[in-house]
Amino acid sequence: MARASIAYSAARRVGAGHVMEYSENIKQELMKIQGVLSNFMAGLMAGEFEVYYQPKVRIETKEIFGAEALVRWHRKGRLSAPVEFVPLLTNDGSIIKLDYYVLEEVCKWLRKRIDMGFEPLRISVNFSRKHLEEKDMIGNIVALIDKYELDHQLIEIELTESEDYQNFELITEIVNGLRANGIVTSMDDFGTGFSSLNMIKNVDLQVIKIDKSFIPLEKDYEGKDKDLIMFYYIIKMVKKLGKETIAEGVETEQQLDYLREVGCDAVQGFVFDKPLPAAEFEKRLACGYN
Repeated sequence: MARASIAYSAARRVGAGHVMEYSENIKQELMKIQGVLSNFMAGLMAGEFEVYYQPKVRIETKEIFGAEALVRWHRKGRLSAPVEFVPLLTNDGSIIKLDYYVLEEVCKWLRKRIDMGFEPLRISVNFSRKHLEEKDMIGNIVALIDKYELDHQLIEIELTESEDYQNFELITEIVNGLRANGIVTSMDDFGTGFSSLNMIKNVDLQVIKIDKSFIPLEKDYEGKDKDLIMFYYIIKMVKKLGKETIAEGVETEQQLDYLREVGCDAVQGFVFDKPLPAAEFEKRLACGYN
């Protein structure tokens, strides 16, 4: 009966109409999932989640004008990357609590920097598609920013492109509501979902982050010419629409040169820095890249 229950739980996770047969691998995977979900709230309360910052850099000037806030989990003596827990928390719905935790940690960090006399910069925070189910997402975000008496323009809310964002009426309402409150909005992972062109056509986002899969690789490969053409015209189209363009996942100087050539505004990636703990990010802000 215990094994049947495990197989049943695994089948439910896959979706309706699927059949699963018990195995030790399935058991271990479910135990791992349950471990994440059952320890999440305790970990959140204990401060086990740490916010890292990955710089966003202007291509022409190499100026750090902002950063993306990314979360890591210090759990059982090791640092867990988002891929290990974010998808599970998203399915469970607990991701909403984590998103607000990250936003508050960012607001605390910005408030501290301002109080110390440093020039503030815009920080982007990822918000899951699960927030579409919230009753007052905009009010909650505004209240948290106001709690720390911050200029609303210092916060950027990143919405990841997804097939769940086909409800353009709802997304438009959220984006317009955030913008009306002075909060910057962006679409992450542009080009990886099902609604790319419709999204930027119907929703007045200010920043478009182009997924690394669209950036042509250095080496020659079949289809590279197509990639070069597509990327060139994506940049031109987005800029013609009056939106800021950021290429993410940029790793090499050759890619950087290409992005400069086609007119991309900014980059985020290992070519400048990996995601950094707050203290290291502050050092990077002090010394820059020049």
